[in-house]
Amino acid sequence: MITLKNNEIEIQINPDLGAGLHHFSFKGSDVLRQTPAAAEDPLQQSLFLMIPYCSYIKEGHFNYFGINRRVPKNRPEFSDPMHGDVWQTKWQVEKQDASSATLSYIHKKENGFPFDYKAMVTYTLIQNQLQITLSIHNPSTLPMPCGMGIHPYFLHPETARLSFVSSHIWHHKNDPIFDRPYPTPAQWNFAKDRAIDEDFDTAFGGWDGHAIITYPDQKMKLDISAQDIFHHLVLYSPKKADFFCLEPVSNTPDAFNLAAYGVIGTGIQSIGDGQTLTKTITFTCSDL
Repeated sequence: MITLKNNEIEIQINPDLGAGLHHFSFKGSDVLRQTPAAAEDPLQQSLFLMIPYCSYIKEGHFNYFGINRRVPKNRPEFSDPMHGDVWQTKWQVEKQDASSATLSYIHKKENGFPFDYKAMVTYTLIQNQLQITLSIHNPSTLPMPCGMGIHPYFLHPETARLSFVSSHIWHHKNDPIFDRPYPTPAQWNFAKDRAIDEDFDTAFGGWDGHAIITYPDQKMKLDISAQDIFHHLVLYSPKKADFFCLEPVSNTPDAFNLAAYGVIGTGIQSIGDGQTLTKTITFTCSDL
C-alpha cells in the first residue's frame, strides 16, 4: 500500500488492486467510502480506474477498421465486459515521492481488450488538491480505439448535494433503448445544486468538465474538474446504499458499437502508432 499525505489530504493506493484508491480524506474526514482492510475485490475500493474503456461493450464484440474484435467477459456477475482491463490487475510502481506516485500496467491483446497498450496513472497531492493523471500508450503500428475514466464511491447520498451541467442523456436505467442521446429532462437536471433524491444509473452527455459536491453535515465541498476528453458523466446511486458514484468518463456506454453504427459523439478516442493519450481529473477539497 502506498500512502501519500500532506497537511490537508491523505490517500492510500493499492498497486495490487488495479492501482485504485483504498482511502481519500480531507482534514481527517472521508471524501470517499473506506475500503475494508482485508478487501481483495476492486469493487470494494474507494475508487478504481477504467482503461481502455468505460462502462460496457455489449455482447463482448465491436467492429473496428472492418474487423470484428472480441472482448471476453471480465467478471462472472456481469453479462458484458465492463470498465476495461486495468481495474483487476497488478500494477508496477514506477516512481514515488512524498507528494506523488506513478504506476504502470502493460497489457497484451491476448489477455482481454484486443490491442496492446501501456497504461499509467499518477496521483499527485498539491495542497488541497488531488490530481489523477491517466495515460494510454499505443505501441502498435495500427490505430487503437480507447477511452478512460475513474469510478469513485462518494459518501452520504442522503445529505450530499450535487451540481453539474449536461446537455443530454445517453442512458438511464429505465430506458428501453439507448442508441442515441436525447435532451436532459427537467427532473434529471443538476444545473442547480440539489439532493440526489432518485435511484440513478444514468450516463449524462455534453458535460462541461465541472461538478460540485457539497456535504453540509461535514461542512465540506468538493470541486471536480476534468480535461477536455471527459465530456460524459455517469451518476450511479442505488437505493438505500451509503454511497453514490459520480464518474468522469471519456466515452458513453457501449461506445465502440455505437460509433461503428455511425452514432456521433460517443467519445471514443483513437491513438496512432507510438502515440500517448494523457489527461487529468482534479479533486479540489475545501471547507464550506
